[in-house]
Amino acid sequence: MGWKEGLQVTLFILAWIPVGFLAGTTVFGVAPTYNQDFSIYNEEWNGLSQYRTQIEDNGFSTLAIQSTMSVITRFNGSAVLFIVGPVRDFTIDATLTIFQHMEAGGSVVIADDFGTANNSLTFLNTFILAQLTAMGVQGLLSFADGVLLDLDSYDKSPKLPVIRNFVSHPLTSGVTELHLNNASAIDPYCALGLAGIARTTNRAWLERNITDPNPSPSPGELNGSLPVVGAFDLGELGFAGGGRLVGISDPSIFINTMYQEFAGNRRFGDNLVNWLTRGDTEIPIVFCEQLLAQPIISGEFFYGAYLGRVLWATTNILLAPIYPLMTTIGIRKYLPEMKKPIVKGVSEVFLRRGQTYFGERMTYYRTEGNYARVVKMLYRRLRRGLSKKYQWTQYDSKKTWELFQYKDSKIREADFHKIIKRIEEISSKPSMKLKESEMMSLFFFMKNLQDKLIS
Repeated sequence: MGWKEGLQVTLFILAWIPVGFLAGTTVFGVAPTYNQDFSIYNEEWNGLSQYRTQIEDNGFSTLAIQSTMSVITRFNGSAVLFIVGPVRDFTIDATLTIFQHMEAGGSVVIADDFGTANNSLTFLNTFILAQLTAMGVQGLLSFADGVLLDLDSYDKSPKLPVIRNFVSHPLTSGVTELHLNNASAIDPYCALGLAGIARTTNRAWLERNITDPNPSPSPGELNGSLPVVGAFDLGELGFAGGGRLVGISDPSIFINTMYQEFAGNRRFGDNLVNWLTRGDTEIPIVFCEQLLAQPIISGEFFYGAYLGRVLWATTNILLAPIYPLMTTIGIRKYLPEMKKPIVKGVSEVFLRRGQTYFGERMTYYRTEGNYARVVKMLYRRLRRGLSKKYQWTQYDSKKTWELFQYKDSKIREADFHKIIKRIEEISSKPSMKLKESEMMSLFFFMKNLQDKLIS
């Protein structure tokens, strides 16, 4: 096996691995496990399964993106996109997809704590820099560096801040406390930071040296009343018909342990969905799990790695129209030639080896659809074979019947002579139109005669 064949076999095996995962788990009844942080299917302490259940109990539908962010464009702005706890950077096209989704009227939630989304949002911030500069802000959304500590409001440790400073807003309606866990803060100088609706006390800061046993604000570390939740309509930036954007500096407020324990977190979660959907339960809530830490051996990883490329290409506004053509050109060399299916050649069945000219003529007539000439040639060969076998000076169909009646008792004499007469009629008019089905019927009749009287 050459390297090309080996490569093709390897690619074939890899392409079928996702199908193998699906088939194997289905046949053996193996339920998939979701233990990655912030997965809506993870029922452990670090998952979002309880939040998902609450959303569905409120009448909304929830979906998960496992492949590519571009899938959200298929909703044409009629969806809410949740990006919770990303551990991987967005690609540039994913960032543009987010902005396109918001321009179409869709809403987005980005909940991050250690600034994973910062690099991803740089392009988006640059993309709308003119509008932001006019507003006097530094970027649309970014998360500050460091772990949030608050000495005036916390639960057991300053690393577990309790937020009680709220601005009147639909998101904070009925919320008296938000409990955070090793959170960060939104950059107070970005657009969402200035639109902060939930803030720490004045004795809070972002500690960069988290191993310090006696932490305190140091030069260069942000301190004071810092925003942890920001929200606004994209229309406020001059994009008419745009959606809504919410930034949250701690995705842990939604995990099962904190969502179950703290009523304020649950109320905030309900307010979040209602405000972003404007109360329309027909709008789906879509969680982007593509950016979570998916195990390599998981079906989701293979699904995203393989089908993600296809979904990205088919949802990309530039590639989607030409993607079918690209696929056809790419696999054309591996496809069999498109030929009309043909029945096994009559000559291959009827003739013995070595009669090449006869076989070529039969193939030619059959390919051209001149089935009458095929019948004529077969009948001439049958007559020659009978005359030679039985030393006849002249072929006689009556003699043929006298021999054949003892070989095949199923056929009647009248039927036999009727078929012979039809064959002779066709042979006398080789240019006549003849259906392939009739030709095959006569062929098998003559084949039966040859097998019983000549072979």
